[in-house]
Amino acid sequence: MKKTGTTLVAFLNLLGVKHTQSFSGQYFNEHPHKYNLFGLSKMLADYGIENAATRISDKENDITEIQTPFIAHFGGDFAIVDTVEPDKISYIWRGIRHSSPTAKFIEAWSGVVLLAESSGKSIEPDYREHRKAEQISLLKKTAFISALSMIAVITYINQSLYADGGISILLAINLAGMYISWLLLLKQMKVQSRYADKICSLFKQKDCNNVLESEGARLFGIIGWSEIGFGYFSVNVLLLLFSPAPITIIALINIFTLPFTLWSVWYQHSKAGQWCVLCLIVLALLWAMFTANILFGYLPLAEFFRLNSPFSTFSFQFAITASCYCIAMLGINMLVPKLNTEETVQLLKQSINSIKADEDVFTAILKKQPFYETGDCDSVIRFGNSNSKLQLTILSNPYCSPCAAMHKDIEALLTKVNNDISVQYILSSFNENLNSTNRYLIAACLSDNTAFARQIFRDWFEKGKALKDAYFKKLSLNMDNPEIEIEFRKHESWKDKTQIRATPTVLVNGYQLPENYKIEDLRYFTDLDL
Repeated sequence: MKKTGTTLVAFLNLLGVKHTQSFSGQYFNEHPHKYNLFGLSKMLADYGIENAATRISDKENDITEIQTPFIAHFGGDFAIVDTVEPDKISYIWRGIRHSSPTAKFIEAWSGVVLLAESSGKSIEPDYREHRKAEQISLLKKTAFISALSMIAVITYINQSLYADGGISILLAINLAGMYISWLLLLKQMKVQSRYADKICSLFKQKDCNNVLESEGARLFGIIGWSEIGFGYFSVNVLLLLFSPAPITIIALINIFTLPFTLWSVWYQHSKAGQWCVLCLIVLALLWAMFTANILFGYLPLAEFFRLNSPFSTFSFQFAITASCYCIAMLGINMLVPKLNTEETVQLLKQSINSIKADEDVFTAILKKQPFYETGDCDSVIRFGNSNSKLQLTILSNPYCSPCAAMHKDIEALLTKVNNDISVQYILSSFNENLNSTNRYLIAACLSDNTAFARQIFRDWFEKGKALKDAYFKKLSLNMDNPEIEIEFRKHESWKDKTQIRATPTVLVNGYQLPENYKIEDLRYFTDLDL
């Protein structure tokens, strides 16, 4: 199950940008700057969406002139405005769609907006890979549900349950109860569900979450009513399908649920002051079960007296059935925190990322690392912006697999920052027999064609290693250039001076990259001033 980054996902939907909900949600939830306009702007830029922030001075008159959709700083948070009319504004705030008078919206709006415009190039990074993974996940879920449904249908037909109209109706009611209770569970775990949101929005001025997060949403403050509901309806479905004998017991236990329905309506109306549409549907289904039990004669009064006899077979059946309900409800209660750990993990990652992305924190940690003298003349192998404040020096081995992975990360970093950092490579090797490869790579960089040299490095680390020097034969490089040997000796001299041998080694303005930072983290420090 995936939590979704409501603001980013909703905005991408409105802009019509290709994306996957799972990646976009995770990307938003773990982003170090998701709570500020700078972070939202950076995220949109990563999706190839041009954007700019501005402040509207004349809010009352200019708001109707702003092209929708746009992100507005609203009530100390961010709202996505998709429709602006002279007397009404429609917007998405904290995952819920709202509609309010224009004047009222303007009161809570700071005047700051983030304007964005998508293009044909706007798309989620690595969209195809993420889309494929999402489709595989959907296929697995579909296969699982289909298998369960097939078992249920075969059982229904094999036991001729269709011959008893009452059981068929009760099955339908309880299946509906399972589904609605599942939506309530998703709400409780803060998992985005389009269908749950649509049902909850039937009362547009209310929000199901306000009731589900209230004090009365848990029995004795321990187990949630949504967990109880899902367990209750699930057990009913299993008993009706595989053991229809205790139908009278199911009907009796249903009676015990009815006082809860009255209390729930009172609580929502008098204490919470809010209505939960999903909760009301569950209450209606409980009464629908009671009505069906009466109509089909599943509640004979004689059973009440039989229940009073502690040694009767019926009493034992009742105790066993009641135990099934308890096991299901408590099992779900224990399982929900396990399923809900993803949200906790994302919150922890976001907190850690926000600390790591703080320039003062990074600078303090960086300056505690070993320092090595680096300069522009250390290597001719340079990519990106040589005048950037962020200068990376990388000791790399052409035949080193971690170095190949590192180069892929470097390429991704250069793309994300629009080549606005400086990257220089110092080449090493496992032994002298492999030094010829270093000379070939140096020759490619001496060609004064940066794009060509960068492509050579990219191809080499992806597929050239297996071919060794044969890879370079078709490139017709000028290996007689005396500058090649001069440059090669510069690399050897730098290694002797620094005594660095481990590859890959990454230096940031001369300081060794801290172990708890990755190459991708450096995109937050393009203006680093050491």
